[in-house]
Amino acid sequence: MTIEFDENMVEGAFRLEIRGGGVGIYSVSHTGIRYALNLILQLIAQYGRNLPCVLIEDHPDFATRGFMLDISRCKVASGEALDELLAILSHLRFNQLQLYMEHTFAFSKHKQVWGDSSPLTATDLRQLEERCAYYGIELTANFNSFGHFERWLKHPEYKHLAECPDGFEHPIKGKVPHGTTLRPNAASLKFLDKLWAEYLPLFKSKRFNLGGDEPWELGQGWSKPLVKKYGKHRVYLDFLKKLHALAKKHGKEMLFWGDILLESPELVKEVPQDATALLWGYEADHPFAEQCAKLAKAKRKFWVCPGTSAWNTFTGRSDNMLANIESAAKHGLANGAEGLLLTSWGDGGNHQPWPLMYPGLVYAAGMAWNAKGTKRADLARAIDWVFRAECPSGFGALLLEVGRLESGIAKARPNRSRHYDLFFAKRAMLAEEAKSLNPRELKNMTARMVRLRRKLVSHTIKYKRKFEAERELCLGVDMAIWAIKRAQFPSAPKNERALAQELRLLIGEFEELWRVRARSGGLHEASARMRAVEKEL
Repeated sequence: MTIEFDENMVEGAFRLEIRGGGVGIYSVSHTGIRYALNLILQLIAQYGRNLPCVLIEDHPDFATRGFMLDISRCKVASGEALDELLAILSHLRFNQLQLYMEHTFAFSKHKQVWGDSSPLTATDLRQLEERCAYYGIELTANFNSFGHFERWLKHPEYKHLAECPDGFEHPIKGKVPHGTTLRPNAASLKFLDKLWAEYLPLFKSKRFNLGGDEPWELGQGWSKPLVKKYGKHRVYLDFLKKLHALAKKHGKEMLFWGDILLESPELVKEVPQDATALLWGYEADHPFAEQCAKLAKAKRKFWVCPGTSAWNTFTGRSDNMLANIESAAKHGLANGAEGLLLTSWGDGGNHQPWPLMYPGLVYAAGMAWNAKGTKRADLARAIDWVFRAECPSGFGALLLEVGRLESGIAKARPNRSRHYDLFFAKRAMLAEEAKSLNPRELKNMTARMVRLRRKLVSHTIKYKRKFEAERELCLGVDMAIWAIKRAQFPSAPKNERALAQELRLLIGEFEELWRVRARSGGLHEASARMRAVEKEL
């Protein structure tokens, strides 16, 4: 075998030559060589030792092909789960990993913030950095440093840093008793400077995602006079520039969520040239075309950031995921996006089964590498190949079928499935939720779910092995069935006793499976939401 480095090739690209005289691999770096070797293994699996003579030249559509996993909504993935994830990402030719961070790093002087969350330590991150390097993946620092700061600001010690120390009226959640957004002032910058000084040196990557999305209450508290005088978006941008300067002081290039500045496109041209805007949107009809065009016109660097459509659901949303990723990749490529970052969130407590993110991972990997050549029809088979060590053949088709269960009843609000809302709805709201539901649809939906659950169980029995992924999916289907039962049957002592008994079993299974892939911290908070529903029965 001949392996040579070719400086004329782009990062990640490779040339593979298989001829009668042997095998040749050519790439600019070890990353491309790894991809070529993985391809040889695929060819061996298909053809055995009699490999065909081929010349393959391949290169990625997007220079950065990243995945961001939320570890701040209760579930902090275990070291074993992260290592398994890295192997999958490497196989799929992702070259970046971000762990979405709000409070789950063990800052040395702030135990009151992370004490119950089983946080990552400095040692954990150093070890993860080593594993990422082994797989040819860049571990990029991520720490939301403007909005989404509620895990800090709810404590008295940090209340003085909040835009609204005594809470505010959230446009979605209603009254929130504490702040979620930092004041855009010098005190906040000084505080962040100290946090970043401890956190950022643990990452070799020069890039840093400092967040900045959804500062819900900006202009309602401390900054109200500034916003009245200069406007919300000007105040936001001025503080973002200061965050950029602070990141530069720590030797990092700023990545930031671009949702706020897109509300005021005339200010986009003032974003520092070396900063990268992250365009996020998770619905099938998200306006990536319009948003990408705005940043391209302003000549600013940006990535597109679709999602796995796995959060706020128990069974996933396959069709939405496919359309969302396709749109992001298509319009990102057309407008010069430098990267595609697939996101997997844990809103509401991370109740979704872990395997629900698999279809998004596989499809986004294909679209980020070769958008024109990646087809929906090939996805089930691709999932089977990628996860063949964990799941038996046919798992991909079942997984996609599970993800289409939510399409059988009236649509929920964005970024969620209807059965998820029915599961967690307060008693007072459940009747209102149920009014818009068609009883026949509910009955048919339940029947579909029961049939699919039987298929999952029989699929496992067929191979005479215990597959955790299919057990997790069975739990997800069971939780969706329970939610529909709750909405379908009128309130009565007999019905509620039966529902309560079923829910207790579901909670037990949920807590057991949580520990398969995650640390124990955060589990109490996630299951507490389920127990609150049980108390209402």
